Amino acid sequence: MNLVTELEELALATRLKRLAERLSQDVSQIYKESDLDFEAKWYLILELLSREKVMAVTEISSSLQLSHAAVVQFTEQMHTHGLIKTAPDSKDARRRLISLTLAGKQMHKKIGPVLQVIKEENRKWLAEASADLLQLLSELEKALDERSMYKRIKVSLVEQSAR
Repeated sequence: MNLVTELEELALATRLKRLAERLSQDVSQIYKESDLDFEAKWYLILELLSREKVMAVTEISSSLQLSHAAVVQFTEQMHTHGLIKTAPDSKDARRRLISLTLAGKQMHKKIGPVLQVIKEENRKWLAEASADLLQLLSELEKALDERSMYKRIKVSLVEQSAR
C-alpha cells in the first residue's frame, strides 16, 4: 500500500514535492558523475545571475518566486562552493548584492551541454504523459494566483460551519 498515492488530493503537495526531489536528485547525480561540483537546486539562481549580473536576495526571491529562506540557503551554499560573491549595497548597507564569480561564470558554461540534454530528456518524458503538464502547471499556478488555496479552504470551512 502506498499511502501517499491512496490519499490522492490530500497528498497533492507531498506528491509534487516528492517528484521535484526525485528530479533534482537525479540531475545532481548527473552533475556529480560529470565531475561538476554543482547542485540542481542552484541552477535557477546561477541562470538568473548570469542574465542579470547583480541582484539582492529579495530581488532573486521575487524573480524566482522562491522563499527568502530558500534563496539565502542556496546562495550560502553557492558562496561556499565559490560560485557567487557578495558585496554591500552602497545605497543600503543592510542589503547584500550577489553576483557570479569567475568560477560561477565558468560553471554556467560547463553545465551548458548537460542542460541541453536535460531539456531534451524532460521534453521526451513530458511527452509520455496523457496531458501537457507544463500547460497544466501554468493553469494551476494562475488559478492559485487568482485565489490561493488558503482562501479556497477558508471560505469552504466558513460555509461548512454556517450550515
